[in-house]
Amino acid sequence: MLYDRDYKILTEEEKKIWEKVESIFIKEKTRKKGGVSVKGLDNYYKNLPTAALHYQQLFPNNYLDADSYCEKENYTTLQEFKVLLGKGCTEQEILNFIRVKKAYFIITSLFGTTPFNFGHHVAFAFKEFELPSSYVVDFLLVGKNSGGYEFIFVELESPHGLITTADGEFGACIRKGIKQVEDWDIWLEKHYSSLKLVYNKYLGNMHPLPLEFYELDKSRLHYVVVAGRRKNFNQKTYQAKRRLLKSKNILVLHYDNLIDNSIFLLKHRYKVALPEK
Repeated sequence: MLYDRDYKILTEEEKKIWEKVESIFIKEKTRKKGGVSVKGLDNYYKNLPTAALHYQQLFPNNYLDADSYCEKENYTTLQEFKVLLGKGCTEQEILNFIRVKKAYFIITSLFGTTPFNFGHHVAFAFKEFELPSSYVVDFLLVGKNSGGYEFIFVELESPHGLITTADGEFGACIRKGIKQVEDWDIWLEKHYSSLKLVYNKYLGNMHPLPLEFYELDKSRLHYVVVAGRRKNFNQKTYQAKRRLLKSKNILVLHYDNLIDNSIFLLKHRYKVALPEK
């Protein structure tokens, strides 16, 4: 679970409010002969309890509510994250920071990264997602667009250490991440259908599991390795990065990419008023 409460269970008060809001919404749709105004739709989501919104989703406890991205406090959290990166932290300390601070927006900013043109219909995040019983994925992001659901398997490596060689080739840290992702890919080719059992543990009460989650279509799978900082990458690194994405569908990023993506989304997509530098 991403959150402190179980959104698969609603209080009686939440159920009553949801029922009332739903009734008003249905009346407006009937009055407008199946349609609904933008104002009516806005009022529906404005008055709907957050818990009810989560409850309606495919995975209630993994649903990413866009409104949570609009919090100005996220910028403060992002500054704390930058300080942590500057202290020589490990990947485990990064995972702990994101978990404790509920700073999932840092990882989900990948939805705003080329080539991931999905997640704008609905998006979910899973931390420490199990590929039984061989591997644990640091984060699995699931997003939907008009073509259905797509998946980003994310491996976090250290922001420090042997990120690249002196001439810009991938160093031991990045190579370790790539090897891990390649192992996931082999596992998924053999066992993808078995993930249905894993997803069922997260599944809510309102929707069946879509086929994309247990019938393998590798065009829907994407891989990301995050390692190092911007200063570790040079033109040769970026060249190797492009080759890897083209040949193996693995995107290598540095942690400053996540920071830049997060700031861009906060400022431009979610219109959060950020302090001037």
